[in-house]
Amino acid sequence: MDVLRLRWNGSVLVDITGAPEIPLYVGDSFFLEDGKVVGYQRHLERFISSSQRQGLVRSVDTFLEKVTATLPREGSWFPRIDLTERGELELWIRPAPPRKETIVLTTSATDPRREPTIKGPDIPALNEIRVQAEEQGADDAVILDAQGRIVDGSTTCLVWVEGERVVIPPLEALRVDSITVSILKDFLRAQGTSVEERWATPADIQGCELYALNALHGIRSALSWVNGPTLRVNHERLNQWRNIYAGQTEKLPVTS
Repeated sequence: MDVLRLRWNGSVLVDITGAPEIPLYVGDSFFLEDGKVVGYQRHLERFISSSQRQGLVRSVDTFLEKVTATLPREGSWFPRIDLTERGELELWIRPAPPRKETIVLTTSATDPRREPTIKGPDIPALNEIRVQAEEQGADDAVILDAQGRIVDGSTTCLVWVEGERVVIPPLEALRVDSITVSILKDFLRAQGTSVEERWATPADIQGCELYALNALHGIRSALSWVNGPTLRVNHERLNQWRNIYAGQTEKLPVTS
């Protein structure tokens, strides 16, 4: 099955594959495999919250119910649910690209984001700096703030380990509230491991373990940072975290 794009007309999802794309107010994607998603309800809740923050006053509940019913129950997919700038609700059903356990990073020359705390509006600009990162031999670009501190990746959130302390940038760093990071925090805290929120520059994490998290790949270990700090790789921790994360999958609910 190729990419399928469906638009909600208030009662059914209509195939509009190939129609011109509309800029987004909200876009939320997740990895779907054989009818299972990690944190599916959290993704729906974030979409609802983000849509309300963007000014949508009507309910999206029926749309999301139809989305759930329409999603494939077999195969590997990377769907996205959208709220466009015209107020339209859409579902993209896309085959999942290859998934990886490791990543190479570089530093973005700019921060192109206009809506840094909402997933969707900045997708084109973030994709552009990711392409620029690939031209430098990296997979993703790290966004720094005006003080040179780590904020986010172009398509990932960043978590590092200093000794036995797990650290993430603070929420005031103006970044999307990552579902993948929230799930990692939950199971670390259940194990008795505290997660600190703290600013750091690339130089501050020299010799640390650095992990890149997103809904598609889950948890990846950063092998290196082009023209950045030297990083440590801990395969045992990576495998443990990835296995625990994979165990958080939820079956899509049965809908009528």
